[in-house]
Amino acid sequence: MEDEIKRRAYELWEADGRPAGQDQTYWFKAIAERAEATAKSMKPARKRAPRVKKAA
Repeated sequence: MEDEIKRRAYELWEADGRPAGQDQTYWFKAIAERAEATAKSMKPARKRAPRVKKAA
């Protein structure tokens, strides 16, 4: 996963004209993209029906 983030950060950096001193900015942009993609792929929690107590 770290390699994917490195690769994406580099792509973003190059696309913006390789500005100096912005390595962390692009690193965090790449992490944010990855987190967003992961969040979209997750299924929401399934709602459970309430438990009904049995009569004794």
